Amino acid sequence: MNKPIRRSDRQHTIKLPDGELFQLRYVRPDDRARLEEMFSHASPEDIHFRCLGAVHDFAGKMAEKFTSLDPETEAAIIATTLPESGPEEIFGIVHIAQEHADSETAEYDIMVRSDFKAHGLGYQLMTEILLCARRRGLKAVTGTISADNFKMLQMVAEHGFRSRRTEDNAVEVRVDFAELDARLEAELSGS
Repeated sequence: MNKPIRRSDRQHTIKLPDGELFQLRYVRPDDRARLEEMFSHASPEDIHFRCLGAVHDFAGKMAEKFTSLDPETEAAIIATTLPESGPEEIFGIVHIAQEHADSETAEYDIMVRSDFKAHGLGYQLMTEILLCARRRGLKAVTGTISADNFKMLQMVAEHGFRSRRTEDNAVEVRVDFAELDARLEAELSGS
């Protein structure tokens, strides 16, 4: 069985390339209203990329999903404004879910507020959830991305994911940690 993540683990501050500071922490049940607010900023394009289609009451459904996690099989990390900067706002979320507690693989999903793209926050969130997956003892992380979501495809490639296009205009992506470690070791040794 993989290790569940305690919600108090790994709360820390990050600095984006533009100097903006955010706190990364695990989502809590009391984050629901803040998550609804974040998801209410989602553009139709972001909803399409996130859900591969339209969804009725997107903000409410997503907030409910992420505040009702099973700690044995799921983890979600949010990026919030710093507590000392006023009322806490959520600017991004990343989530992994295993099919069952003994799964060695988890599927990820990620979203950054539509009005805060291209600051490096999604990259930081992806890095953090991959570290979380490794701490849980997982061997791989997978995802499904719309084939026209070029920025997401570029970001996962930068994190070592392999991709395979499907027949329904989607791309399945996967990073195997053992394979990634071997590739990095070969690069570092000059092989």
